[in-house]
Amino acid sequence: MNPSFANPLTDRPLAVLDRDSPKYLTDRNFRRALSQPFSASWSNVGIRAILERIQSTQNISVILDRRIDPSLKLTIDVQNLPLEKGLEKIASQAHAEMGIVGSNIFIGPPQVVSNLLTLLELKQEALRDLADSQPNLKSRVLILSRKKTFHYQDLDTPAQILQQITKAYRLTLSKQKQIPHDLWANGSLTAVDANQALSLVLIQLGFTYQWEKQGTQIQLEPVPATVTIEKKYQPRRNSVALFVEQLKKTFPGITVKPEGNSINVQASFKVHEKIEQLLNPPKMPRSAGPTKVDTVPIQRRKFTLRVKQVPVLAIMKKLEQSGIEFDYNASQLTDAGIDLNKRIDISVQEAKSLEFFDALFNTLDLDFQIQGTKVILTPK
Repeated sequence: MNPSFANPLTDRPLAVLDRDSPKYLTDRNFRRALSQPFSASWSNVGIRAILERIQSTQNISVILDRRIDPSLKLTIDVQNLPLEKGLEKIASQAHAEMGIVGSNIFIGPPQVVSNLLTLLELKQEALRDLADSQPNLKSRVLILSRKKTFHYQDLDTPAQILQQITKAYRLTLSKQKQIPHDLWANGSLTAVDANQALSLVLIQLGFTYQWEKQGTQIQLEPVPATVTIEKKYQPRRNSVALFVEQLKKTFPGITVKPEGNSINVQASFKVHEKIEQLLNPPKMPRSAGPTKVDTVPIQRRKFTLRVKQVPVLAIMKKLEQSGIEFDYNASQLTDAGIDLNKRIDISVQEAKSLEFFDALFNTLDLDFQIQGTKVILTPK
């Protein structure tokens, strides 16, 4: 029997010190679960109890930021929504937001979630720059990119969790004394790389980090008051001046600088996602009838796509909505140093399938094989 502490008034276990490690869904199975219809109702139930129920029934990892009161009572009804939308609704009722990191749902204060997603992108860019500037460090970056899963028990401290992570990735953590003492409820960091694992823990303590000593050490630093990332856009339909005006009106407070036919934007990761949607709006169905998934074999289709600096994985997710299925071994790709979150430029017009997928995957050193509506990916 697992040792536990109990509430003397209710005899309900408050902490279990030796829980079995859960095996949550990862990668494609995790993303597929988020799209499945979900229905549930709760009346005056604590948010942690709700999220624990979802974890156990849907088999996914959900992390609640330590700044959200776990006993916060919610009354909520979710009927036939995709699980992802249901979780967003739960987060909204707690005046929080939801973010997806690796194969985990993270729920926290809106600014914390925004900072987390932006910092993840900044630290990943720093690793890519490290590998590009010093080719001999590519093997080190590969180690840091490998996905691992970390479990922690009730009453584990952040220092203990960080020790698990740094040991697994052979990292030294400088200024460890800055880590505050705290006791956390049990949880999992599922299918995460080093950057994601470190950030999911540190963001809850108000910290981020800098890579040091060629990716073998990290130094803690407080999360800056403003966390942004700079990206360049080239508007197609509107003039630069009109698009600058549109951006400033839609996203007050961001920094926008025209540069010839392009625009440099300093903003959070979430704002950049919305800008990309403005530049590449989804096509609306012609009729109000139910959306039909295209079952036409891929080799009979033609593809038109123009995007700049968009992650390959984001393009793949859009293609999945049209009935295309991607079959690959995530661990195999990681071991080969292939990062599906790499940002690419692609511009094709009425391209045949072979031309399109070659343009999509060539920079990643991926081979692809088309079978009906399925694309099988393997390292070259």
